[in-house]
Amino acid sequence: MGFANAVRQLREQRRLTKAALAARCGLAPSYLSRLESGDYKSPTVATLVTLAQGLEVDPRELLVLAGYVPDDMASTRRRFAEETIASVAESAIRSISRTVSTTLNPDHDDTDDTQLHVDRGLLAERLRTRRRSDRMTTRQVARKAGVRVSVITDLEAGREPSTPIDLPQLLARGYGLDRSEADDLLFEVGLSQFLADDIVLSTESRRMTLEFARLARIRDRHSNQGTGLSD
Repeated sequence: MGFANAVRQLREQRRLTKAALAARCGLAPSYLSRLESGDYKSPTVATLVTLAQGLEVDPRELLVLAGYVPDDMASTRRRFAEETIASVAESAIRSISRTVSTTLNPDHDDTDDTQLHVDRGLLAERLRTRRRSDRMTTRQVARKAGVRVSVITDLEAGREPSTPIDLPQLLARGYGLDRSEADDLLFEVGLSQFLADDIVLSTESRRMTLEFARLARIRDRHSNQGTGLSD
């Protein structure tokens, strides 16, 4: 297909103008235009990665489409990537689960200095969905939680509230989440932030990792229930 055609095809599939993609990637529109015209035959690795991020694809997939990587090699690498995703999720589950448990049980004997860092964008999305499904206003949630309305609007906008909050308590009182629901939510947003901070993954690979982790936690939960164990 060629690199220029691959970039153009992916851009058009995502209904992006050249100017829009250039803005996403921090490139000059004139540069992108010349690249798609085939004037630049061998862009740098940095440019390749930047374009892949702007197009929301794995850089390796862009190389495949451009014909730089044979399809059989690409298939092998995709399988390797899937195995890596599974391995990463498995190892992260334990760490994030322990942190979530500490967050929900601050007086537990295993309490340490670990802090749960969350994907605030994902947390905001989940909280908005929960509130709307319960047909509540932000004011009603704030009243139930005993906090200012600005705390709820900040959380649902993906911002850190200006005043400290007890997130597990807010989830329980304000949004009506039970222990299991709060555990799952905190794990999901914690792992999502872990992946964003520590691992370079495409959007699709990140989604696959979160889904794998969710299924693995369900498996572990059922296994623990069957043996009478808990986290």
